[in-house]
Amino acid sequence: MSNITNITNGWSRQNGRFAKTTTSLTIIIVAVLLLELLSAAQYYFTRNMMENELEKRAEMELTMKAIITNGLIDNCEQSLKSHIMEIKRNLAYPDTMANIMAWTLKFSPHVMGCGIAFNPGFYPDRDSLFEPYALRTDSGIHCMQIAGGNFDYTKNGFFRYIRRKKTNSWVGPYEDAYVKQKLITYAIPIYTFTGDTVGVYGIDISCNTLGNILNQKNIYPSSFDFLLSEEGELIAGPTDPSMRKKVENAIRIINDSTISKHGIKESCIQIAYYHDKEEDQDMTLFYGVMRDSPEWQIAVACYDNEVYAPLKELHLRLLLISLLAFGVLLFIVGCFARNEEKLKQKTMQEQRIAGELRVANQIQQSMLPRQYYQQDDLKIYGSLVPAREVGGDLFDYFNCDDKLFFCIGDVSGKGASSAMLMGVIHSMFRAFSAHEKNPSYIMQAINQSSCQNNEANMFVTLFIGVLDLPTGKLRYCNAGHDAPILLPTLSSIPANPHLPVGVFEDVQYKVEEITLQPDSTIFLYTDGLTEAKNMARKIFGLERIKNILTTCVDKQPKEILEIVSDEVRKYVGDAEQSDDLTMLAIRYTPKQFESTFSEIIVIKNDIHELPKFNNFQKAFYAKLNLDKPEARKMQLAVEEAVVNVIDYAYPIDTEGNIEVRMMSDGHILKIVITDSGVFFDPTTKKKADTTLSAEERQIGGLGLLLVRELMDTINYEREEGKNILTLIKNYNNENNN
Repeated sequence: MSNITNITNGWSRQNGRFAKTTTSLTIIIVAVLLLELLSAAQYYFTRNMMENELEKRAEMELTMKAIITNGLIDNCEQSLKSHIMEIKRNLAYPDTMANIMAWTLKFSPHVMGCGIAFNPGFYPDRDSLFEPYALRTDSGIHCMQIAGGNFDYTKNGFFRYIRRKKTNSWVGPYEDAYVKQKLITYAIPIYTFTGDTVGVYGIDISCNTLGNILNQKNIYPSSFDFLLSEEGELIAGPTDPSMRKKVENAIRIINDSTISKHGIKESCIQIAYYHDKEEDQDMTLFYGVMRDSPEWQIAVACYDNEVYAPLKELHLRLLLISLLAFGVLLFIVGCFARNEEKLKQKTMQEQRIAGELRVANQIQQSMLPRQYYQQDDLKIYGSLVPAREVGGDLFDYFNCDDKLFFCIGDVSGKGASSAMLMGVIHSMFRAFSAHEKNPSYIMQAINQSSCQNNEANMFVTLFIGVLDLPTGKLRYCNAGHDAPILLPTLSSIPANPHLPVGVFEDVQYKVEEITLQPDSTIFLYTDGLTEAKNMARKIFGLERIKNILTTCVDKQPKEILEIVSDEVRKYVGDAEQSDDLTMLAIRYTPKQFESTFSEIIVIKNDIHELPKFNNFQKAFYAKLNLDKPEARKMQLAVEEAVVNVIDYAYPIDTEGNIEVRMMSDGHILKIVITDSGVFFDPTTKKKADTTLSAEERQIGGLGLLLVRELMDTINYEREEGKNILTLIKNYNNENNN
């Protein structure tokens, strides 16, 4: 009896496991089918959307290129018509015709040549065939008489056509025997004041030139644009010989199709598909007829593999995600049968996510500058406390050429997306500040880059400042950020708020300027400080911040931030932090330079003045008791800086003065070079890349590199219409006797 019971229980367990396995497999198969169905549906709808988007882009491309082509055509026609009256007035003077045509070319940069084919025998004292012609070449505009000999223009069909029809017309394309190029010509009949036809006036455009204009910028790297005549003959297209076969195939497709005569401007474009056997790729062709006369056909061809490459990549990713989801589903089904294992796996997953967020937080913090920075004339302290594991606030600063570049910003939203944008803005600030000192230009560049492909419509409030350490001049630009507070006055820095970065690409940002007094402190913050909320949902507020700062007037940046942070924590209590909290304090403590020895020299912006200037330098360094090697280095660096001023500060053939004041306090050498020339900042001149060979390296930049190597700091300012370049070298403990 017990054996029968055991057998029955065994069968029951096996049937239970089989039922569970069957159910699990059924769930997995259904889930996989659903995922594949979803992927296929997404691929289908996404491709349709991309096809619609491609059609819109192609329509815009054709419209733009049609506008460009029509503009070129109109320019040529008007240029020709504007000189016809001058020709009529000077018909009695055949030698003036060449000058008129030369003027026509001068004001028509895309025209290759123009000529006047007079009726045979019109000028009795000239050859029977008389055609003055002006031709644009690399060496300039050349005028000549090309008729006669092997060239008889009366045999040209378009000459006879224009005379017979007595109307203006575009002719071509055709291979011109004289210039040996494929041309199109706009020709008009020339009448005397009595109405008699005396010849044909024509203007020639190279088809290669028109093709280069059409394909100057295409919607995709391998796409190409081309232009056909009303008869379907190629007028202009890619000039690369390797593209010839592709263009011929496209023309064949167009000529086999019916073209809509409504034109590009009416959004009526035709679409054709064909397979490029040579490239083994499918291609989509968009084409239509230009609305204005002549009714040429304009087309753009796009390779499908390039157009739909993002879709294929997305589909591959979805496939990988589906496989990942399939694996996760297997994992979940397995865990369903093992509750304890499921709980364990869930706990491990939470720990992994927490670890990844901690790593993300560490990465974000590592992007920020060091929290504390100090030098003779600066003390800086900053802090960023994200509301979540990662945040969207940022601050940054760095010192370059005795100028402190700093910024603080707040990205809209919170979490990972804001943190990613924060990293992008931080990188752009560093990149654009490396070559620009005007905060408004830096802000403009960041805004234009941020507006591109900003499909998430995220924006950033941003404040950028550039503090000139020797003078205390603070130039700044504000993009919708809270104005910094200036201590000890406790007043907000007057700043035009502008629109935040990333809203509109055409926002014009303006720079503002104030002068900081010694021992001033700039306190910058994000709205996470002013909008910090307590348990009653009341905000911290700007007035409370200013009241706290009244006790911090003489304190150092670190102490200021610690006091404000403590007060915020007390106010918020147990309430959850609702936004990222970022603060930055900059204390300006300029070191006074008191010279004990000073001399000045004024020279002309003439390279022949250098011997006189170098003698002045040598005498000055000798009085400082600098040893000869060190003096030669200093002399070379200062000479390079002065030569830069001679070369660039004044226009050619303009005489000007250059004042050089050399000062020393016994430890520091300070050279101030002043000129009243045009704006010229040598510190923004690109450095020479010494890793390149002499043949590959561009001319210039080595002088600036030498000055930077030999001097401790370089500073440039433009004041009262003068360029002021300050070089500083600490020669203390450097063989100073």
